[in-house]
Amino acid sequence: AAQASGPSARQPAPLRAPLLSLLRPPRTPALQSLAGMGPKKAAPKKVTYDYSGLKEGMRVQAESEGAFYAAEVVQVSASKNRAKAPVKISFKGYDAIYDEWVNGDRLKSKALKKVVPESEKKPPLEFNFGYWKIRGLGAVFRMIFEYKGVKYTDNQYEDAGKWFKEDKPKILEKNVLANLPYVECGGDCVCQTNACLSYLGNKLRLSGGGYKARLMNEQLLCEIYDVRNTLIGLSYPFKTVCRGQEEFEEKVKKEFDEAKVFAKFEESLKKSGTDYFVGKSPCTADFHIWEMLDQWKMLAERQGRPDMFEEQKLPLCKAFYDRFRALPSLQKYFQSDAYKFPVNNPGANAYFV
Repeated sequence: AAQASGPSARQPAPLRAPLLSLLRPPRTPALQSLAGMGPKKAAPKKVTYDYSGLKEGMRVQAESEGAFYAAEVVQVSASKNRAKAPVKISFKGYDAIYDEWVNGDRLKSKALKKVVPESEKKPPLEFNFGYWKIRGLGAVFRMIFEYKGVKYTDNQYEDAGKWFKEDKPKILEKNVLANLPYVECGGDCVCQTNACLSYLGNKLRLSGGGYKARLMNEQLLCEIYDVRNTLIGLSYPFKTVCRGQEEFEEKVKKEFDEAKVFAKFEESLKKSGTDYFVGKSPCTADFHIWEMLDQWKMLAERQGRPDMFEEQKLPLCKAFYDRFRALPSLQKYFQSDAYKFPVNNPGANAYFV
């Protein structure tokens, strides 16, 4: 029962390969090097088949040389020797000499079930965090952890001895840059504030969606750190910016009267046109910006000044501040003792705590 097309008419693959190679232009060394520069694709999941639904005499579609043809199941073998091709099929209209043993990827039938192994579940992220028992820089991280709902240990250092004598030597073994804050996750140990925030941004998808958003988020992290350093300079006598309470009062007044600390951030929100600084949801920079807005707002209130947002003409920052403060996932933090910690370290004679 010879036919013009089908399995009996196919040309063996070895005879066709040389013809295709003649049509394909040779690869130059440059092309070969470029070929490996693309993003690596994830390895496909290994698919196995459940052949239990296939029965002798059942009609199926079977592949031969890239095309599928009508066929019939002759036998389904459970032998280990036939594990790679356990189904014997007969092509419709062809003699038994053309019967083949095939595997599941060469068959089409509703009775044939694919078995895709479940992806290995990665253990949930767990962080080990360390900072002084104040809000300072620590509040930013505590809010991020609460916002994302991840498991974390908050090591709060109330005195210098616990950090310098006990825990810092342990961190030094993992990271020669040991400092507070630090973040540990798995085998990673990261120090330095913005490095830690960038690390969390990548781990928790809080760096921004897309290249421009990520770039802006990084810039804002640096910009708000400058604002933080200004506040630290005012707050601690060891910075020699304010050498006494009277000088502190004078320079705080000057900052509010002349510096317009958050003017850049107001403009940033205006240009972004979104609820948050780089998109529709918070990124790492939003957490630090909010913390600074809250701390400077507290400072203004303690100095008996008018509402900071009104005095500084910051309507967009005010809307952001209120929106962020109302986030459901942060209410646990705002009701916790951590939110009530001193802003700065009273033990270091800070003017603003």
